[in-house]
This record gives sequence, C-alpha cells and structure tokens, in this order.
Amino acid sequence: MEHAASAGETGRCGGEAVGVDEKFRAAGISSAAEGTPLIVVAGVPGAGKTEALRTLRVRSPRARLADPEGMRRRLRHWLPWLPYGIVRPILHTIAHLRVLAQIFNKPGGPLVIHDPGTRRWSRRLIVRLAGILGYRPMIVFIDTDRDSALCGQAQRKRLVRRRAFDRHWRRWSELRERILRGDSLGDGEPWGRVVLSHRGAVVDDVLGLLDTAAAV
Repeated sequence: MEHAASAGETGRCGGEAVGVDEKFRAAGISSAAEGTPLIVVAGVPGAGKTEALRTLRVRSPRARLADPEGMRRRLRHWLPWLPYGIVRPILHTIAHLRVLAQIFNKPGGPLVIHDPGTRRWSRRLIVRLAGILGYRPMIVFIDTDRDSALCGQAQRKRLVRRRAFDRHWRRWSELRERILRGDSLGDGEPWGRVVLSHRGAVVDDVLGLLDTAAAV
C-alpha cells in the first residue's frame, strides 16, 4: 500500500497501513468461536484508538467501551491547574481499574477495550482474565507509520514524551513483525484472533468481529 498523505495535504493524519497486504488484513477476521467477545483496540499513541471508539459508540451502541477519554476530560476539568505529567499516572491507574471492573461484569455484553497493546503485562492480564471468565478474547492493532502517529498526537494536543513513545514504537515494531510472520504475540497470550488493521478500516473490522461472534 502507498504511504498515507501528510496532515497538511488531507487536513488529518494519514491512516493507511504501511506495507500490509490487504488479503492478510482481511484474513484476520475470517473465523469465530463461542463466548462473549472481548476486543482490544490497540495501537501506539496517536494511531487513532480514541477516534475509533468514538465511532463505535455510535455504530455499535450494544457494545460496552472501556475508553479513558471520558475520565481524562473529567480530570482536566476538575484539576485544570495540574500538569498532565502528574495527571497521566493517575489516569492510567484509574483506567486500568475501570477496565478490570468492566471485564468482571461479563453479563454486560460485548466489551471493547482501548489499550496501546505494547505492554506485555497488560495484554497478558486482559487475555488471561478473559479466558477465565469465558470471553472470546481478540485484539485489533491499528497499523500506522511513525509520522502519522506523531501527527495524531499533535492533533489531539497531547504529546507523549519522546522516550516513552520510542519504547512504544520499538515494542510495536517487534509485535508487527511477529504478526506478519503469523507468530503468537507471546507466551501466555491465547488470543482467539489477532487482526492487523489501519485507521480507515479498524471500526469495520471490530464490527465484523462483533457480528461474527453474535452469529455463532
């Protein structure tokens, strides 16, 4: 695929996957298994996770969304004088606790979780709890190039520290290679489905997983 146009050319950050064959991407949503779907929408900061969940809220109101954006807005409203560098760890802690609470509330129905997907401990925690509680765990990665991710951060006016983003990008690059080779994400990560998507397709891919699981 061609590289996405720059934000200056389109008025928004690019969203096409980089070097991923469309047949490979589509193959990621070809099967299903029993169990309430739990789908992690993953990607480096600026890839478009929050935008995707905002659209999903409208297009799939039956799905529960674990998105830290609402809590982020409330914290900024309550504590506008506090630097975001201090707010960030508070937000991350609250967000993880809220995700755990929603996972344990399995009768609530399908669950879509916002997570970078680059932290192994977080992926393992989610997928193991999902298995114990009888969910069908799936993860959809939003593929993007580095410049588009940085553009996404600039547009949302919330930049990740350089060293932190470098860590995210290094881990994501390794994960992407594993996905393209058809390998598992790692030991102790029994995902029912791993999908490599992109900004322009992620919502439809998640909806496809939800619809396929509902038909089983």
